Amino acid sequence: MCITHSTMKSEFVALVEAGKVAKWLRDFLLEISLTSKSMNSISILCNSQATLALAYSKIYNEKSRLISLRHYYVRKLIKSVIISLTFMKTIENLADPFTKHLTREVVKSTEAL
Repeated sequence: MCITHSTMKSEFVALVEAGKVAKWLRDFLLEISLTSKSMNSISILCNSQATLALAYSKIYNEKSRLISLRHYYVRKLIKSVIISLTFMKTIENLADPFTKHLTREVVKSTEAL
């Protein structure tokens, strides 16, 4: 599958937003003392290897300043062990049917759950 630059950018922006929510949720749980200070990172599943490669890349040499700032933010979340990113195949992603049209096969495969 060929992934366009704009698609990767939009997936990266979605990753940044998920990272912001994960950080907020972690801070909230720590603030209300619902969890210990040694809380594990929050795992974010991603079905784009290009987006994961960009997130783990130490250098971002794109001309877009907005993406560059977002790249820095994601790198900071990963380095401070607030989030961890894991690749998940699209076919295994349970949320994927909510973002795409439903086929008969997808409906049948979720009936067993």
